[in-house]
Amino acid sequence: MGSFSPTADGFRLIFRRPSIPLAEIAWRWSFAAAAWFLGVMFLFEYANSLPVTRLDRLLLATQQPVLVLRAIRRIVEGSAFRFTRAGVLMALALVVAWIVLASVGRAVTMRSLTEELELGAAVPWSRKTVRSLVAINFLRAAVMLAAVTASMGSFLLASSMWASTHATASDAARLWLALLFITGAAWSALNWLLSTSATFAGDNRSAFEAVASAVRFCGKRPVALVASGMWFGLAHFGAFLFASGAGFSVLGLVGVIGGGPVLFLEFLILLVYSAVADFLYIARLAAYIAIVRGGDEAVLVGTGITPASSPSESGTVDRTELILSDVPVPAS
Repeated sequence: MGSFSPTADGFRLIFRRPSIPLAEIAWRWSFAAAAWFLGVMFLFEYANSLPVTRLDRLLLATQQPVLVLRAIRRIVEGSAFRFTRAGVLMALALVVAWIVLASVGRAVTMRSLTEELELGAAVPWSRKTVRSLVAINFLRAAVMLAAVTASMGSFLLASSMWASTHATASDAARLWLALLFITGAAWSALNWLLSTSATFAGDNRSAFEAVASAVRFCGKRPVALVASGMWFGLAHFGAFLFASGAGFSVLGLVGVIGGGPVLFLEFLILLVYSAVADFLYIARLAAYIAIVRGGDEAVLVGTGITPASSPSESGTVDRTELILSDVPVPAS
């Protein structure tokens, strides 16, 4: 693309070819809408399966908190196992659908970005590429599950420490927050590494080879990756602050325009923020691809250092001239 800044290339790409981030938004939002729809329908079907007796209706009609809670407990009693089993099956189905959809979508996105950045041959569409991406996304899902389990374990550990010792509730809360912070930091680092490994999966590498290549490249070019990630992270943080300010401003208009319009505006602000976040994600992915696949042309961001060229490339010496050749010229 004629630029030595992968970060600038990423920002420029989302404005010149908005169809690429829009395609990313299409499959991401389609999956999110399907997940929300299945979740709501699951709750409705579960509620319809609960038996409600006349006594339960009488207790609910009293509108007394104690009696209402007793009626709810009677209604849901004995259905915890059925609810848990159905919830686990739905979650597993959504995870499998996300792994497949994210793998195919990432392969198409990387191919389009490589062609647009003019970094040589496009990422080949092959079964091995898709299999590698499926394995990487499976690892991302496993890491997410481990993070959720660790978060629940941190709460149980803090509560156990509070119950078995003479520690105060504030000490237990600080321990829980510290464990949550460590879990979140570990999940964020591993998820970033695995998502970055997808840029190496198109070179006929397996999932573990792609992860190993990403680790080696992070050790080789840490400044370029950190600089690009920092710029896009700042842009994302700015968009989050702007959306939060707009959301609180609209929330203050509840008494003026009513709850319905305010709810619609809040939902619209959420959609705009999500779209901006997806655009920035594609721009960051383009910057990473430019760094990884650009070779010597992708220099460190902000350093101003360009790769050195050989004398033959600079045009100062022409190796084809006979005066520089060791082959003697035949006598005429």
